[in-house]
Amino acid sequence: MSWRAVNGICERVLAEAMGRVDLLEGLIAIAIDEVKAKKGQRYLTVVSDHFGGRVVWVAEGRSKAVVGDFFDALGAERAAGLEIVTADGADWIRTVVADRAPNAEICLDTFHVISWATKAVDEVRRQLWRRLGGGAQAKTVKGMRWLLIRNWANLSRDQKRAIRDLETDNRRLFRAWQLKEELIDIFSMPIIAARRALDDWLHYASRSRLPPFVRLARTIRRYRDSIEATIEWSFTNGIAESNNSVIGRIRRNANGFHNPKAFITMILLDRGGLAPDLPWTKP
Repeated sequence: MSWRAVNGICERVLAEAMGRVDLLEGLIAIAIDEVKAKKGQRYLTVVSDHFGGRVVWVAEGRSKAVVGDFFDALGAERAAGLEIVTADGADWIRTVVADRAPNAEICLDTFHVISWATKAVDEVRRQLWRRLGGGAQAKTVKGMRWLLIRNWANLSRDQKRAIRDLETDNRRLFRAWQLKEELIDIFSMPIIAARRALDDWLHYASRSRLPPFVRLARTIRRYRDSIEATIEWSFTNGIAESNNSVIGRIRRNANGFHNPKAFITMILLDRGGLAPDLPWTKP
């Protein structure tokens, strides 16, 4: 049997299943993310259901128009019923969600906020390394990259001592690390305490004289409502990342897909829960 025939069978099975099941029914909390479809700037937009864990919608591309297509499929009445939408900071997602699902809280994925902070720390480190020019001190600063961005809880006793020594050896780098850690801690606080802590963090970051953190403070202010929604409702893009991991495995197992439609078919059959029970899968 040719692969073209196999693909035709899969598409027919999916069409029959989609005729019986409405994946978009009853959605309350969704995650919107992108996943690489093939080499180059080829992506799919993937929508997952937080409560069911399933992929409920996939389309080729990543743009405002693609997100708009999802809301067209969802319909205005069901879009009005959405309460939570999680996403990264991409404007091509956020602006459409704000317009088409006005009742939904937009939660900014925690991982992306923390990644912004770790990048800011590393930028401070690289600026300091370039300023030192060379020598033993420059070599020490260069070698601290992974130490500075790792989780404090995962550091050994010697590694924690090296971080503490920065308070006297290099106040500028220590202040950058401290701002990163304080921002991470805010996400584990109750919402009232988190709001006060975020006010303090923005005050100190804006006056830190560390350009990467001054810029980060401006970014945090821009997304503050979504960050507070994340803290209050404890929704992240974890379900999307989990589905994306499996989608990546589907792509690798197939050695890639020439046709994005075939890729989308396999995603919906596997992650949408639409694949039929096969004889050898029954207990």
